[in-house]
Amino acid sequence: MLKPVAVIPRRFGLTVLFFLCCWFAAGIDAQEALRKHTLITLLKERQIPFEERSLFAGYGGFGSSVHVALPHSPYPEAEAVETLVLGIPLSGHEAGGYPGDLPGELPFGVELGLAFIEYIRGHGSDIAIRVAFLGDEVSQLPRDERKVSHLGLEDLYATVDNPERTLLVYLDIDQAPQSLVVHHGGGAQIAALTLLETLVKVWDSRQIPYSLAVTFNELYRLNLVEGPEVMSRTLKQDMQALYITGSSARKVRISLPFGTREVFSKDDSVLSHPYLAAVLAEYANSVHGVTENLDYHYIIINCLGNYFFISEGLTVILFMLVMGAFFFLFLVYSLLYRKLVLVQWRIFIRYCWIPLIFLAFLVIALETAGAVISLVAKHYNLPLSLADYGRAGFKLALALLFLSALFPLLDFLNIPRKANLYGNTAVILVSLGVFIAAGLNITFISVFVWVLLFTFLGAVIQIPVLVYLCALITPLRALGLVVLLLQSATGKLPFASGKLAALFLTENWVISLYLAIITLPFMLILERGVALLKRPRQKTKLFRFLQRLIPYLALISGTLGALIFYTQCLGTQLPPAPVRRTIVETALDTQAAAEEGSDAPILRIKSTTLPFLERQTLRITLEAQGTPRRFALYLEPEAGTLPVIYAAAMPFELNHEQNSIYFILGEGPPNPFTTEIVLPRDFSGSLRVEALYNFWDPAIDKLPPPERDDYVLQVIKRVPFPRLT
Repeated sequence: MLKPVAVIPRRFGLTVLFFLCCWFAAGIDAQEALRKHTLITLLKERQIPFEERSLFAGYGGFGSSVHVALPHSPYPEAEAVETLVLGIPLSGHEAGGYPGDLPGELPFGVELGLAFIEYIRGHGSDIAIRVAFLGDEVSQLPRDERKVSHLGLEDLYATVDNPERTLLVYLDIDQAPQSLVVHHGGGAQIAALTLLETLVKVWDSRQIPYSLAVTFNELYRLNLVEGPEVMSRTLKQDMQALYITGSSARKVRISLPFGTREVFSKDDSVLSHPYLAAVLAEYANSVHGVTENLDYHYIIINCLGNYFFISEGLTVILFMLVMGAFFFLFLVYSLLYRKLVLVQWRIFIRYCWIPLIFLAFLVIALETAGAVISLVAKHYNLPLSLADYGRAGFKLALALLFLSALFPLLDFLNIPRKANLYGNTAVILVSLGVFIAAGLNITFISVFVWVLLFTFLGAVIQIPVLVYLCALITPLRALGLVVLLLQSATGKLPFASGKLAALFLTENWVISLYLAIITLPFMLILERGVALLKRPRQKTKLFRFLQRLIPYLALISGTLGALIFYTQCLGTQLPPAPVRRTIVETALDTQAAAEEGSDAPILRIKSTTLPFLERQTLRITLEAQGTPRRFALYLEPEAGTLPVIYAAAMPFELNHEQNSIYFILGEGPPNPFTTEIVLPRDFSGSLRVEALYNFWDPAIDKLPPPERDDYVLQVIKRVPFPRLT
């Protein structure tokens, strides 16, 4: 029986308040610094050994992380055991730094980590465990202005000796949750099946309410949902990882005659960190050996809130069974109706050029629809880079309507068994797509097998209504994915992107060809249903052609009108451009002149050089008005030749233009900030310093206050320093 550990007390005194004031004066993130101080105080009180790791020298960060290594008793027969790393940010990245906390109050994730340490110390573990309280994880600058992020996580990677046998569980939980949300992928990669399945089994056994953020691995594989940045970075390190956040929506499981189902509960109770700590400890003791048989090609099935996992081996077996059953049915059908099949294939071979014309015309239609959408967007001054699912839907709808207007022309051709021609072509195209999908990734066939099934039924059934139903089931089945992507576009699903919309709107004939191959079978099955309808004979073929063409032209005109109206509304609702302001200061001759009256500079740079043999030590002090969020320091040579940097207190790299050296500094620097750089004695050049502000200060920025919260002011100043003789 799991025993919850005692609640950790919070005790703060005058030393904490003094520490807070000192950090505020130094210009460093006081909230995170106070949390770290509180955490260290609690670790010392409980006599828990820890290591505090500074992030400045290796990553330019001004904070530090606290690591706790827990003892373990590995299996004697194991050559190497897994290491479970519990990564807990002192300030959550995606939660925006956990705003609104009381001074000194620890986030729920940190409290959970402390409770987990206490539980493992009392009960032990079978694998090596490290609890890392990570600093400098959150960035307060807009995404386009961020230079570095997740510095604590980057430093954590440096402590890992064997990434292949290291498991990371990243807990980004600010307040006591009612349920948990698990992200298992990011950056076109996913975590191994054993890691996720083990967690789900433990949580199910302990009745922990949870949900998976994304249950379609195809979205991760195609990078349509980006996933947390933590996941993409960690998986690229050849480490297994899971990202866990909290949710205020509590789910409970109820029993039904046909199984169990998750429903939302009105209960306001939250999960407690003592119990969750015990559950995490059970999970830690259950992951022994999970890195031995890794499976990245599994399928997740969500049935009434219950998650079922189909492994790669079982997926291959099911695929072979489905395809075998399909070919067996086709063989039986061919034997029973061999004369009819021979006639159908003879007609198909004779008129196979018609589907090729349809395919080419659909590609042209997609390109034409894209050009029309671009012209309308240009007329209403929409940015070319804007990708939204509304205009992507209009492009596909226009292309399919253009293609539909082509089908009536076939009435002028005497094609026998036209319905069978459409059905056979659709089945061949979908079968080709299934085998291509299986060759790319076995998990993709779960979508195409269903498409193949309903396409085959639509090609065999002779009742028009059922044919229409088979054609429409596939788009309706994909509706869940579309809704998920629409939620990601509106921000309701975190870590997602509008890449699918951008893919549809891209004016590239190769992408248009892919889209045409995917959508053409759907149109062929619909047209087969039209061909099966028994309509009364009309007087002439021209009359039948106009009878079908006029509705399509009306639909095209209506769609174009709706596109114009939608684009006009979209142009009026676009958010204004982000607020980016720049002030360029000139270097003043003397410090006294810099301090005169209201013309005192925003950014002060003081540099001194100390020569020694063939080297010189450049001591730099940066001081800015207000509280800059970040300093950027560049060393620019006078003659264009970059110098050799003998030593620097912070990391550095060449900038993108490779004409200067950029010294990497994180956010929240002390003000003033002092550092030293060791250069060759004969080097001469200039220092370019940038101070970035993300809050408007009327004493610094004389322009009116911004109306948006993505304000960034960049103050640039360049000062030369002479060559030593």
